[in-house]
Amino acid sequence: MNEHLVVVGFDEIVSNKYIECIIRAVKAKKINGYSIVDLESARSNIEKRIEKLQYKPREVYYLNDIKIEKAEGGLIEQEPLFDAVFDMILKKERKIKVYIATEVKAHQKYLEYCVKNGISSLTEKPIFLPIKNNVFSPKEINCIMQNILEGIKKNNVSHSVMTLSRYHKVYNDKFIDVIRQKMIKYSAPITSIHLRHAGGVWNTHKEYISRDDHPYKYGYGMIMHGGYHYIDLVVQLLLLNKLIYPNDVFQLKMSSYVAYPKDQNERISKKISSLFDDNIDSWENSKEAKRYNFGETDVTSTFELVKKSTGKVVTLGTISLEQTTPSVRKWKDIPEGIYNKNGRVSSVDVEAQLSTIYSKTVKCYDVPVKGVKEIERIDATADILTRANAALLEDEEYIEKESYTGVFHSDSNKALMLNWLYGTEERSEFEKHIPVMTFVQVMAESIQRPGKEVCKDLF
Repeated sequence: MNEHLVVVGFDEIVSNKYIECIIRAVKAKKINGYSIVDLESARSNIEKRIEKLQYKPREVYYLNDIKIEKAEGGLIEQEPLFDAVFDMILKKERKIKVYIATEVKAHQKYLEYCVKNGISSLTEKPIFLPIKNNVFSPKEINCIMQNILEGIKKNNVSHSVMTLSRYHKVYNDKFIDVIRQKMIKYSAPITSIHLRHAGGVWNTHKEYISRDDHPYKYGYGMIMHGGYHYIDLVVQLLLLNKLIYPNDVFQLKMSSYVAYPKDQNERISKKISSLFDDNIDSWENSKEAKRYNFGETDVTSTFELVKKSTGKVVTLGTISLEQTTPSVRKWKDIPEGIYNKNGRVSSVDVEAQLSTIYSKTVKCYDVPVKGVKEIERIDATADILTRANAALLEDEEYIEKESYTGVFHSDSNKALMLNWLYGTEERSEFEKHIPVMTFVQVMAESIQRPGKEVCKDLF
């Protein structure tokens, strides 16, 4: 009997990106159709998206969601009761698999339900986000990961995580896989990793308060938004050191500095922000802003990977996740029906070095087309630079350059989705993300104490 797909959270990503994957899986008889579970408050938007679809859901289930205003300011969100709806779907469909694509604050409860009931799941990045007193609490990440892992071990059911760099034709095939081969060939560890992600996301001050998709007002920002993709990329590289030191335990030590929405007025040209009516001095002291504890917009961190048994450093590195970078936004108010609301344009630089003998650098950047009114689909270009000690290594060149155009990051996401729908997904399983979420925890804790070192066993 084919499984029935349940999509929890039907946003623009699902309707624009993954419907074709769902159709292919239905035609291949891997699933028998799909249904949607979302919030009652999103009903109008959901119905508009469904109207445009070539292949429509079998059922749509809406959950009541309530937000209660606190007397001292802020909001308490009452979690919608979903168990009864899922129990009803299970009774009707008998066998389901669940794609969790809600706002990240809700991921954990759906994932835990799937684990407990032996239901295969695919969770959007980041896997979950612990909230305490309505604010992001990163110190609880490791404990929750271990509890979920114990639940997974009790059932022989796969649980995977949707992220960018597991099936990527550049990051994985042309970069990580090649680094792996060179490490084995030369018996060399990775001695440095440097990554910078320029997200090009431009929020105005009022949007930091009003937005409930990718919100900053609950104490989390770049790390728990798009930054997870690139943390995952860094950790995949760090893990390759186990090829050289298979029996060692490694510690991650990190220190960070951060910028927040309150800093934005000093960081964006007044000439430009005035065009958006967004030149607001001391915005953080306004009545509206005081109600929230905002997450970071930009973070830059320095880290080291240390062999715990000897205290000796194997890898040094930096990771910078920045929002305040070039964008294509020119609209003051967010228009309806546009996915790229903030004019997001991405650029990523990542380098891995094998000490004195080999280095590979990837620069992958979006290439917008000038004159397009609202840019939704942007091609990317990837330039790869390889440097090697060709005097010592006869199979290498001193310098090699490669360039790839027409790179669509969504191809990687679609490949992961299809493999999960077909039951063949093995690259991004939950347990493979334990060190990634440990890195997330260390980085998130370090930004709460700028300039102070945070240390934790990574793997």
